[in-house]
Amino acid sequence: MISLFGALVLAVWLKTPYGPKADIAQIETSAATYDTRIIRDNWGVAHIFGKSDPDTSFGLGYSHAEDDWATIQDVIMTSRGVSAKYQGKSAAPMDYLFDLVKVKETIDIKAATGVSKPARAMAKAYADGLNSWGIENQDQVLPGILPVTTGDILAGFTWATPFFYRMDEELKKIMTSEDAPQVSPWKRMSLINIGGDALPEAVRGSNAFAIAPSRSADGHTRLVVNSHQPFTGPYAWFEAHVVSEEGLNLAGAGFPGTPILAQGVTPTHGWAQTVNRPDLVDLYKLETERDKNPKQYKMDGKWHDFDITKSKFRVKLFGPFSLPIKKDMRWSAHGPVLETPHGLYALRFAGLQEVGALDQWYAMSKADTLEAWKAAIAQNGVLSFNIVYADKEGNIGEIYNAKMPKRVEGPKWQDVLPGDDSSLIWQSYRSSDDLPQIYNPKSGWLFSANSSPFFITDAADNNLRENYSDTFGIEPRMTNRAQSALALFEPDQAISEEELLEYRANGSYQPGVHIRLLVDELLAIDFEDKNLREAQHILREWDGSTEIDNRSAALAILTAMKARGYEIIDDLMPAAQALEEAKNELQQVFGRMDPKWGDVNRLRRGDVDLPLRGGPDTLRAIYGHYDHFVENKGLVAVAGDTHIMIADWDEAGNLDLESIHQFGAATLDEASPHYADQAELFARGEYKNMPMTLEEVLPLATRDYRPGQE
Repeated sequence: MISLFGALVLAVWLKTPYGPKADIAQIETSAATYDTRIIRDNWGVAHIFGKSDPDTSFGLGYSHAEDDWATIQDVIMTSRGVSAKYQGKSAAPMDYLFDLVKVKETIDIKAATGVSKPARAMAKAYADGLNSWGIENQDQVLPGILPVTTGDILAGFTWATPFFYRMDEELKKIMTSEDAPQVSPWKRMSLINIGGDALPEAVRGSNAFAIAPSRSADGHTRLVVNSHQPFTGPYAWFEAHVVSEEGLNLAGAGFPGTPILAQGVTPTHGWAQTVNRPDLVDLYKLETERDKNPKQYKMDGKWHDFDITKSKFRVKLFGPFSLPIKKDMRWSAHGPVLETPHGLYALRFAGLQEVGALDQWYAMSKADTLEAWKAAIAQNGVLSFNIVYADKEGNIGEIYNAKMPKRVEGPKWQDVLPGDDSSLIWQSYRSSDDLPQIYNPKSGWLFSANSSPFFITDAADNNLRENYSDTFGIEPRMTNRAQSALALFEPDQAISEEELLEYRANGSYQPGVHIRLLVDELLAIDFEDKNLREAQHILREWDGSTEIDNRSAALAILTAMKARGYEIIDDLMPAAQALEEAKNELQQVFGRMDPKWGDVNRLRRGDVDLPLRGGPDTLRAIYGHYDHFVENKGLVAVAGDTHIMIADWDEAGNLDLESIHQFGAATLDEASPHYADQAELFARGEYKNMPMTLEEVLPLATRDYRPGQE
């Protein structure tokens, strides 16, 4: 029996510490230093006006907290490596990896030297905005979250951005699906936010299109910002507009915890980012002096000591109690070391102890000429993403952006590398000038759709693969979206606004893509079962479209998702088995194998339940969870087309800007009129106007307030 004294000691040991409470007076004093005005328009979008740039960042933090505090709070936990303290053992591997790659130490060392003073001021202002809202709404704030610090905001960038280029996927080379922890904040946070099911990998996508005056039917310059993200959670877009007296005027979107808008449009220029997959991660197999608890590893014929420290974190048990955990962390000359059932592996990746992304995004938002834009890109702080650009002067461009390691030629860098050769440990990065990029092609148009950067415009203007190093690991794939863009845009020598919007929302699958080949495979099978022959007849009628009234799309797409996954490229089950499962589920839910696609593909939000065109990997990208088809009575959209912007500069350089959000400005507030007020427009493929000046915003105002001063 445990003694009373022992029980008390155990309770004290297990009681979760949260540190000192936030200094409310100090938070209020800091908030009062900002000159910020927030005007909510008729759609609930926050238009934030400030005397200085940090004033707008303060307002961005405050307004974002108003609409999505619960998600921001989760992001702050992740940015501190303390998620397991609040959320339990499922988050423990991520907290350990956070410690292992030394995120906090990096911020402590490099916040002052690797981040400019203006960018730090933006991060501090955003944190101050969160704190100001937090002390006004303490009933919604978990213990220990406040105060949010500048370091928390900077750590969020440092920790999360490598997972956009799928660093977590690279770990599968050394970890089986059985022993690989859910270390990606992308995957783990999706498990929390949509009830235990990871979001499809395909949502890390996006489309972007830029049309120069020479290719447009009316001499206008147009940019389409068409991101594909989850509909909710830490990677869901928050739409806002920030204007300062220091020259900032940017309408766009950012993620929870980001102190500036990561993409958007100004009166002079705009840009969109789409996920790319360069090889930015290297894994090294280490030889150690013993298998268990090794102290040394071999390199260049000599034994070297690991740098061994301790990861210390807590795992929530119940109530106010959590279990303190200590675990060894090893570093080699390569970087952090991962323990697996079959040995130790060192990890080296772009962004390891790098903090330059915020400065680059800030410079991109302030660039008002093509030269200033290229100077911002040359900072090489953003780790990955294709970036598509257009401006009021008629310039367009695209860069396959990456913080590309400067590696030696020869080794197969995509494989696991030997850890005993120091020449394989790269120490620096390539210049952005070395990356595939096109500015002002003669064709007058270009696009990005998460595919090869060597097929993004008319053939005569594309870069050539042989001109770039194999060490870049540039992906060769061509998505259906990329093939559709080429098929639609390339023949059109005078692209009108109407055609551009029609192409952007195209919901077709091109002949020869994976899903069409899968259907061909099924049509070639000699089925004995009468129902399967009937299913074949339905598939035979499919023309590759996803129009709402199409009666073959549901069977084709559900079968393809079951057999080949969200991107229709995996090998999950035999095609015939997938067809049988799909037909059975369609009959169970709809009483027939050929319901209209719009009855199957749904946008649901509160009381809103609408049909959608589009599907996985179409230009009108819509992703629903196929493994809960019967339970959900169809495919309920959870990712894909989200925040979209259509920028149009006329021949005089005047901007007309429209946008849409899949739901509305109030991300989590079901009682808000803006919880789903954009959903019908989104479902119909329509857009709303985005005002860019105070004079344009004021007539639309539904709320006008000054945070921190009321």
